[in-house]
Order: sequence, then structure tokens, then C-alpha cells
Amino acid sequence: MMALVVVFVVLFLVRFVLAWRFAGRFVTGSFAGSVAVLQPILGGDPLLEESLRANAVGLAGARLYWLVDEDDLVGQAAARGAASENVRVMVGPGPVDGENPKVAKLGRALELVAEDVVVVLDDDTRLGALELDRLVGALAGADLVTGLPVFGSRGNFFERFVGGFVNGNAVLTYLPAAAVGAQHTINGMIYAVRSDELRGLGGFGAIVSELTDDYAMAQLYERAGRRILQTPVCVDVGMTIHDAGHCGRVLRRWFLFANRYLGENAGVALVVLVIAPSVLPVVGIFFGWWWVLLLVLKACGNRVLLWRVSGRGSGVLDVLFEVLADVLAPLFYVSALWRPRELSWRSRRIAMDGGRIRYR
Repeated sequence: MMALVVVFVVLFLVRFVLAWRFAGRFVTGSFAGSVAVLQPILGGDPLLEESLRANAVGLAGARLYWLVDEDDLVGQAAARGAASENVRVMVGPGPVDGENPKVAKLGRALELVAEDVVVVLDDDTRLGALELDRLVGALAGADLVTGLPVFGSRGNFFERFVGGFVNGNAVLTYLPAAAVGAQHTINGMIYAVRSDELRGLGGFGAIVSELTDDYAMAQLYERAGRRILQTPVCVDVGMTIHDAGHCGRVLRRWFLFANRYLGENAGVALVVLVIAPSVLPVVGIFFGWWWVLLLVLKACGNRVLLWRVSGRGSGVLDVLFEVLADVLAPLFYVSALWRPRELSWRSRRIAMDGGRIRYR
């Protein structure tokens, strides 16, 4: 047991120090130009209209493009109910086989964007004016910049569990990997690029057939020799998790995407910074309450790091749900190995058929 404890503590301290130092080195620049915020929308979450309205109000200095499918009447209602003068609601055809539903909408919007910078923001994600300025300012020293999610929904047990997973892993995963140059993907919930440069690389059409759009976008820029920068800029994620089944589908989808990335980028850095720290919590749980205490101390340390990066405080329940997520997340990962070519995306059922996206 002692050897396992030592390994666990050392791995946590390595990730903690790397993340702490990396966040401390971030200095935002200044980027003079207009900003377009593109939000692909898919109805189905009760918080959708509230989240959209928060962005419309908070990002008054930017132009927002809300992208909805013709067959998504719920999404259209939410968008029109939250829209303000700085918002353009764009309704277009739904995705067809072979198209990523998010990327297809982004591609239609890019053709009409006249602004200098494009910021891609998920519809369940809220971004403030200060965070937008910091994110766009980072483009002064990079070609693509991305941020970090902080999960804020706490309405029930399952939302707290998902929050424990997201907030327990995001900072300790993305920042250390970026610090050692081992990050080859981005967080697709929030990223910014120059509009003309994206068009020069083929626009969203270059990745429209890829299911893991965040990884595909990172690869598009890496292959072109462009610089990708992970920033400690945080955005609030608000998602309604209805029940255990819904919780499982959300985590399964995330792990399916992670599997694709790990399969192509496995190496020593990923083992040390991601894989081993994810597996050890469930392995050590058989040692009893001493191991649980160690997981609690790890969660407390992570919450200090999360506060430094995001300014968000945490309570006792947040710590406990992070411990629970640490222990159970590997089991959800195993579920992603069963029928790995099928997933749920809110109201859409997607299957990968010979590497091609198909809708059911």
C-alpha cells in the first residue's frame, strides 16, 4: 500500500506544481479587432435559454451568431426568446450523414462572419466580458487559444457528480499537459481563432466529417505549423442532468472522445499526467478509509488550484463528489468500450459506420 500511496502523491504533486506554475506564467496580450461568438445550438436542456441570455447580456461588445437546425423547434424558441440586438439567429438545415452536427452549423456561419476573430462557444457554456478579453488577447501570441470549463450545475446528485468529474480533472489535465508540451487537443467548449487564418486552412469544412471536432481542429492547426495555446481562462458550464441514465450517457460520450485521442497520442507524458492518476483512485479504494482520506486531501488540493485559476470557491460537498467521481470514473470509462461506435448527443443518436458519421 505504501508504494501505491507514494506514487499517487508524487503524481498529484507533479501535476499540481506544473498547473500552478503554468497558470502563473499566463500574461494576456492585446488584440485590436472585432469578435464574432459562434454558438451551435441544440434544444433539449431546460437551462438553454438562460445560458444564451447570459451570453447575450455579458458579451454586449461582441457579435453573437446562434446557429440552430430547421427541425429543432425547441432550440429555435430558446434562441429567439433570449436574443438581443447583438445576436443573429441563423436557422439552417440539419446535419446529414457524414457531417458533424456542431461543425456543420459552424461552417455555415463562417461564410457570413465579417469580424476579425471567431470564438466558438458551446450552447451550455457562459462566457463573461473579462474572460472574452483575456481569451482574445492571447491571440497576440498564438494562432488558436482555448480555455477551461468549470461545471456549475448543482441541482441534484447527478449534476454534482458530473461537476465532481469535470472540476476534478480539467485543471489537473489540460494545464500540466500544456506545460510539458504534451497537449495535442483543445477544449471544444471554448476556443478562439483569427477568422481569415481559419478560412485559409479550409474553414470548418476541413473537419466537418470528424466526430471529435475539438481534436480535429487542434490537428488542423498543428499540421499547418500554427501555435496552439492553452490558457487558464475559465468558462461556466451549466447542464441539466436528469437521472443516472443521462449522467451515464454524458460521461460515456466524453470518454468515447477521449479514447480516440489517447489511442493516437499515448506516451509517457499521458501515462504520468492522465492515465495513471485516473486509474489509481479505484485501485486503491480496497485499502479502506486511509485511501479515502488521501483522495479527500487530493480533492482539497485540487480545489485550491481551481480557486487560483478560476476564482471559484468550493464547499464540502464539492470535495466529496470529486472523490466519488475519482473512484467511479474508471467504471464509466469501461462502459465506453462497449459499442464504442454509438453515442447520444442530446436528441441525436449517432453511429460511426466505417469511420463515417450516420444518424439514427
